Order: sequence, then C-alpha cells, then structure tokens
Amino acid sequence: MKKAIAVLVVAIITLTSTIMAMKPEYLTNACMKKNDYNLQVGLEAFQKIVKIPDGYLFQSVNEVKADGVQAHLFRFEKTENKGLQKEHFSFIISENDNCILGFTMMDKKYSNVKMVSKAETEKIAKNFLLKLDLFLAENLRNLWIERHDEEIMIDGKKVLVSGMKYKCYNASRNDYAWVIVGFDGSIITFERNIKWNNSEHKRITEKWLHDNWLIENLSTEKQELRKLVEETFINGALNKLEVEEMLRGFHPDFAILIAKEHELFRLQLHDWMKVVENYKNSSEKVKSGIRNLDYTIDVMDVTGNTAIVKAQLFRDHKIIITDYLSYIKYPDGWKAVAKISNEHIANPLHLTL
Repeated sequence: MKKAIAVLVVAIITLTSTIMAMKPEYLTNACMKKNDYNLQVGLEAFQKIVKIPDGYLFQSVNEVKADGVQAHLFRFEKTENKGLQKEHFSFIISENDNCILGFTMMDKKYSNVKMVSKAETEKIAKNFLLKLDLFLAENLRNLWIERHDEEIMIDGKKVLVSGMKYKCYNASRNDYAWVIVGFDGSIITFERNIKWNNSEHKRITEKWLHDNWLIENLSTEKQELRKLVEETFINGALNKLEVEEMLRGFHPDFAILIAKEHELFRLQLHDWMKVVENYKNSSEKVKSGIRNLDYTIDVMDVTGNTAIVKAQLFRDHKIIITDYLSYIKYPDGWKAVAKISNEHIANPLHLTL
C-alpha cells in the first residue's frame, strides 16, 4: 500500500508541475500547456471578442472534441449558485486556430419576459457576427427569428432563460449557426458549425454548452467521484464539519503531505479528524468561519482504478488553497489516499501543526 501511495504522490507532483496557479477570475499567463497549446492563448483570443461577465469565476477547462475538431471547453460560475444546471458562462474554442465555436450565458437576469423585436434582434445579431467572423457572417442565410427558452435551476426551482433566436443556414458548409439576443440587447448564446440530421430532426454536433446534455453524457464515474469529494472532504472536513463522513471518503492510511524545508511531514487521517473535531467543538472557532469556504471541484483524470482530483478553496472570492487529492478505487468504492496543497496565503486555516 505504501508503494502505491508513493507512486500516486509522484504522479500528482508531476501533474502539478505542468499546471500553474489559476486565479478565480481568469487563467494566469501560461497556465497550462498540452502539445504546445497554451490555454491562455485561447482565453485571450476569446476575450478579444467577448468579455467574461462580471461575477463569474473560473471553474474548469476541459479538452473536448466538436465534430472531431480538437477544442477546449471553458466554464465560469457564480460562487452562490454553482454546478450543472445552475448559472454559468461557458465557451468552446478550437485548439488549432482559436476559432470561437460557441458560448452561452445562463444567467437568471434573462428570466425577464420582455423580448427585443425581431428587427432589433436581426440588427444586433448581424453586428455581432460581423465583429466575430466576417467570412461566416457573409455566408449565413437567416431562416427565422423566434423566442427561445432554456432552463436553469435557482434554489431548487426551474427558471427560464429567454431570448430571441436568430437562426441561420451556412450553405457553404451545410451546417447551421445562431445567435440568441437577450432583453437588454446582449448576446445570450452563439453557436456555429452545427450539423443537423433533418430526417430525424435532431442535432448531430455535441452540445458541450448545454448542461442537460452534459449530465446525460458525462462519465458516471466522474460524477460519483465529484459527489464523494464534496460530501466527504468539502462538507466533511470543511463547510458542514461532518467529521464522520471523512471515514467514508478517505483510506485509513491516508495522509496530507506537507513540505517542511527538506523534510516531508505527514498528517495522518486520525490526526486530521481530531483537528476538525476540535474546531467543531469550539463555538469561538465555528463563529470565526475559517472553515466555511467556497470551492470548485475538478475530477482531472480517471485511469482504471486511480484518479486525481483538484479542489480550489475560496474565501471572500479570493483563492486561498489549491488541493490535489489522489484516489484509489477499492471494492467498497473510491478512497482518497493522499493530498498535497498549495496555500496561496500564509496558514489560511489557522492551523498549529
């Protein structure tokens, strides 16, 4: 077992050496590279055309394929209404030429029932397309302009996000593109290069910007692991102080690995649980809110019965800790076996170890 843990720790350290720190608002310079592709280039290319809306913090970026085209899917979320089917700003950009394939802003402000006119929709959509891609704009033929609704969840209730859809056909490619305009004239959604099966009346191109599609198509393994991390780590050791839950998600031989000069300090699971228990039993500490944090969880990779999870912790919208947890899948489920951390501020949880 110790050998397996050591191998995973090496894997995590190797991975962290390729990933630079991410600010919640945006990715920092040269944040991540794969096959000489710098994700910061893609982000900057996107922001030359479209601004990341205020109030949305970086959540994740994933390598995807859209009709076989290598691309990256960026997702930004609000801290107070996070997760799939909640408010989010997402965009997909091709890796080869940084072509913006689409973006969407699922925000509750668009639940406003007021719609712009068809004439105003056409004007706004055309101006946007000309700014985005002149060649695309000149090759599009408008098919129709109608109201379009999407659903998000707010406080457990379905809320409609509505706008006027300007749908177009691109004869040169035999595919479709559209722009959805909100009540205030802003662009809610743009998608291009969308292939359609007219005989079966269904979309062929992947729906990376649509949470309902993501839920249906994401790896069940990743969903289960993310849920476990939230329940046993985020809520177990942090926000809800459900200490007993930690036993379900962490292997008995688990340790937090902490560098101390040239040495490696190991905080074992039972000692970590005592720290959490002592905090929970102190009304003064609980009142301080030190362990009440916002967070993001990214299941970075699942390979067979091993996995690496990245969790970022925020206080007052500022990142304070980045954690990398390594997992092994045992007969009774996934168990965390090691964790390393990068503290963005000094001693963020006020520990005395």
